[in-house]
Amino acid sequence: MSVENLKSQNQNTGFSANPVTVVQEVVKQKHAVKRAVNDVLDDTFEKVTEAAAAPVEKTLLNSVAPVRRMMSLPDMVSQGDVAAAVGLGALTVVSLPEDCRDLRDAYRHSKSVLTRSRYSNAYNYRKYQHDFSFFRGTLLHELMKRAKSPRMKKFVSRVYSLDKTLYNTWFGKLTKKILGIKDGKKVLSKVKNLDGTQQYVQQIVVKKDLWGFKDLTARALKRTSVLGLAFMGLLEVPRIIKQFLSGENTEEKLKSAAEQIGRGILNVLGVSVGMGYGGAWGAKKFGAVGSLIGMGAGLFAGCGVSNLIKRLVLPKDKSVETAAV
Repeated sequence: MSVENLKSQNQNTGFSANPVTVVQEVVKQKHAVKRAVNDVLDDTFEKVTEAAAAPVEKTLLNSVAPVRRMMSLPDMVSQGDVAAAVGLGALTVVSLPEDCRDLRDAYRHSKSVLTRSRYSNAYNYRKYQHDFSFFRGTLLHELMKRAKSPRMKKFVSRVYSLDKTLYNTWFGKLTKKILGIKDGKKVLSKVKNLDGTQQYVQQIVVKKDLWGFKDLTARALKRTSVLGLAFMGLLEVPRIIKQFLSGENTEEKLKSAAEQIGRGILNVLGVSVGMGYGGAWGAKKFGAVGSLIGMGAGLFAGCGVSNLIKRLVLPKDKSVETAAV
């Protein structure tokens, strides 16, 4: 074979007959493959890290009440739920004093743990759970305390009587009867009632409590305000009306409204059950800090389960989920 033919063959195959050039080409290809593999590994690690951090990030954000409420407002407005956004924004404003006090207590508690200093709890969280309130500590509560006329005082008294937890309703009494939950010893706490007096807390007495489920259920009921549930339900009304009006005929209107009612019920249940159980567990184990973080984790888990059920049993909906109160 002539030299010209050899050169022509080498050019056609794309390789040089020079051994040095061949080695350099192999090394170059090796580095290219290594860079590609590293890029894939880095991208995979980043995605896995992001997925693992998402629950932690959302839990921390959900633990701060004003933040979790404000996070929902842009999506509500973009979806046309202006009325619900206004209501949630108003709740954020009036609840800010109490939310700040909760954050202050959590900060003081965590600081005492880190510095190993003494911290005086409102009561023994491991033994007791106080009843939550929708109005206590809010701006509305401050206004109601300033009522002077007999008529206004009577109105405020009626409002106070409505502000109770599920534990003190017929549903709570039925649940206590079914699970065998009884009220035990009463002690005075540092938590204030709506009228300014110190609130008593009662020990929860249960027998044969598998994994502490009965105790947590009672605590969750004490942490769930009836007015809070009603407010979350009101946030769903504009969406139900919107879905009803979107139908072309009466049958479609009713069907769309019924589907949205189902989504609304799952939204409210996911938020209330998740925050109730999560906050109850956190408070019992870790006090004020545990209560906030537990509510955040419970909200994340509750909404996840709620969304899963909706995807399985209801048609797909692009509307935003209910924000926790």
